[in-house]
Amino acid sequence: MTRTLLRALNTPLLILFVIIGLAIQSSLFAPWPLNYFQPDFVLLTVVWCALRRNFGEGGVITLFIANASEIHSSAPQGTHLVSYMAVYFFMRSASQFFVIPNLFSYAMFTLISSIIWKLVGLLILHLLGASGNQWRHTLTYLFLDASVGAAYSLWVFRWLEKFDWITFKNARAEHVVDEELQLENEGF
Repeated sequence: MTRTLLRALNTPLLILFVIIGLAIQSSLFAPWPLNYFQPDFVLLTVVWCALRRNFGEGGVITLFIANASEIHSSAPQGTHLVSYMAVYFFMRSASQFFVIPNLFSYAMFTLISSIIWKLVGLLILHLLGASGNQWRHTLTYLFLDASVGAAYSLWVFRWLEKFDWITFKNARAEHVVDEELQLENEGF
């Protein structure tokens, strides 16, 4: 019963944590020197959902958190939604073609995903005719932002893995608990 309840609470709690992360990143990292080290919790969660959730569940979570990010920003409507969904589809296809064995590999794909997110946003602004002054800034800080995101991903992905383990979203966690129950029933 507890396992079922925790599995059911995994997705709403994950969305709640991302919304809290959005509030933290936009308030705590707003001053000048800290804005260069601002984490993108939505991007990190999108990468996690693309790699660790099934297609439907990860896509719905991505839509919810991208919409929350868009509501929280002043970007043109649809920019964040399209950018995060492009990253989600990229990561889903990359996970089909490449072996991504550990958290360091996740960080490398987060770096690539951050670059893709920025370039898709710049492309959308160009198509809207609003990228006149934005492209220099984006290209100047592209690799700094991507490397900061990759550095934060090592910490955030460890936390998300523990969160999935606690809420039995991880298949190995459920298997370990089932084995323990079988051993208790046999008298060991």
